[in-house]
Formats: sequence, structure tokens, C-alpha cells
Amino acid sequence: MQAELDLLRYDLFAGIRHGISTRHGGISDPPYDSLNLGFSTLDDEECVAENRSNFARALGITSVELTTAHLTHGSDVAVFDATTPDDWPRAWHPVRAGSRRFTWVFEADAVISNVTGLTFLLTAADCTPIFFLDRLRGVVGAAHAGWRGTARGIAGHVVRHMTRSFGTYPADLVAGIGPSMGPCCYTVGREVVDAFETFGTRPALVANGDSVRLDLWESNRVQLQAAGVPSDSIETMGLCTGCHVSDFFSHRAEQGRTGRMAGAIGL
Repeated sequence: MQAELDLLRYDLFAGIRHGISTRHGGISDPPYDSLNLGFSTLDDEECVAENRSNFARALGITSVELTTAHLTHGSDVAVFDATTPDDWPRAWHPVRAGSRRFTWVFEADAVISNVTGLTFLLTAADCTPIFFLDRLRGVVGAAHAGWRGTARGIAGHVVRHMTRSFGTYPADLVAGIGPSMGPCCYTVGREVVDAFETFGTRPALVANGDSVRLDLWESNRVQLQAAGVPSDSIETMGLCTGCHVSDFFSHRAEQGRTGRMAGAIGL
């Protein structure tokens, strides 16, 4: 049995089952070395399965207890309500085409839940994982915020869905913004800036000579604050996946030949 992983965790989420993986502590070979948690990659399925088991063990659960996001790079929010278990938007799917190994899957880039015993996993390799917690009402949430989701205002969508579905007051929320491609590295083109304009959101941009860099951390922090989350209730790790490829998978820095980290949260 492998040793327990050292997961990244938020101080604001103390006592809540959650964690974000690095690329360390797994068994995958390069270029997926070593804790690749993405079945969507070309990594050996058995390696990914063992890595997920180790990740789940570090969370205090088993891998069959994970419900995994099938990401669409949109802003839809899946809702898991303890009072309506027959309506939970999940299905039992093979982990990849042709596999005999199955897992629970929901199709969205964000999720909210008040269900004890469910733990949700979202993968990433440059996009921003965002966690949400309403301790007063026992509600958690998570979002996968790349530039597309951020342009669509996914962080604010999660806050509003928590209010609509569970009666959350935004002022009671805490949020965590995790590792992603940072403003030091994330040069973007005009199409990205135009996408924000199309959806009526404002990107946080950093001038870089004739080009611009996108600050996903600040863009999402501003959206959270605009949705009513207090500034001192937002914790940002400030870790750039592009600068720290030795610790994190980076789709951009590694030209697409890389693995996936994961963030997970549950009650």
C-alpha cells in the first residue's frame, strides 16, 4: 500500500472533507508521472485507477465513493439535494470507452450538494478549481473554472444556485481558489477577451508588451465578491501550474502530453 498523499487543503475549509492533488505520489510513467488522476488521458487505465484509489484513501474514502465530473467547459451546475435522491443528476458510466471499470459521473463543470456521504471529483491541468462551503446549512460546492467557464461567470452561478436550491446567504459562504495557470504565464488571444465581452463579464488582465495575460484567480475572486461572498472569506492558493510543472500537471506548458490533478470535496 502506498503512503498517504500530501493533499493541498484550505484553512477556511478545516473539518470538511476536501483536497487538491499535486502530481506526486502515484505510479504513472512519464509524461503522466506520477499521480495522474485523469482517465481521459492516454495513461494506462490500471495506473490511473490505482492513483485514484490512493487519492480517495487520502480523503478518508474509497474510490467507488467518488462522483466524477464529466467536464463540458461550460457553466452548468449539477444539484444534489438530500431530499430528492431520485433526481440526482448522475449516472453509472465506464471510466473510458470500452472499459469494464465504472464510476459515478455527472455532466457539468460545477456541483453543489447538501448530501452527507457524497464526494465530488473534478480534474484539471491549468484550469482553476474553486471550492464553496456554507457551514450554517451544510452545503458544499465545487467548480472547474477555465477561461471559458470564467467568461461565463461560473463562480457567480454556483453562489446563486446555492441560494436558490439551499437558501444559502452569500455572506455566509467561504470559497477557495486553487492552483491553475497564473497571470505570470497565461498569455491569451483576442478571442478570450471577446468571450468575456460576449457574456458580460470582466476579465482581470495583465499587460505583457504587445500581448495580455489572463488572471484567472483575480477574475474569479471578483466574480465571487460581486455575488456577495466577503473578501476575507475567499482563500487563494496563488500557485501557478505553468511555473511549477515539477509539482503540477500543465496542459499548456507540457504541450498537451500530461496528466490531470483533481480537486474533491464532500460532506
